[in-house]
Amino acid sequence: MMNQITVATSQKTQVIDVTAQCQAMIGTVKNGLAVFHLMHTTAALILCEDDADLREDLVQVAENWLRDMRPFRHARRSNPNAEAHILSAFAGASLAIPIVNGVLALGTWQNVLLLELDGPKQRKVACATVETSLA
Repeated sequence: MMNQITVATSQKTQVIDVTAQCQAMIGTVKNGLAVFHLMHTTAALILCEDDADLREDLVQVAENWLRDMRPFRHARRSNPNAEAHILSAFAGASLAIPIVNGVLALGTWQNVLLLELDGPKQRKVACATVETSLA
């Protein structure tokens, strides 16, 4: 099964909890695996605690981590989003999460977060699921 959602971001750098939307995308799969894929190269999908202070920390890191490495060659060619591409490549665009009894098997503090690195934009997250037997 394949489903897709669109997430509207409103800031250049932003963290959005998409856990509930990801849970909804698995549909009626009882047990198996869900693969979530963000269809962009300047944003990321991460598993992380969803805490207001941590969101601010993630934004701070995203905006400052590569500061001492500027300027980037990509930026010199009138592409101002080199850092977003680099951070997305390191953080990743896909997550594979087991499904157990119809629920994403996340740890106590794990949430699926979309990390916007070049917004505001419309971001698409696709989900493919495979149903398996636990036996």
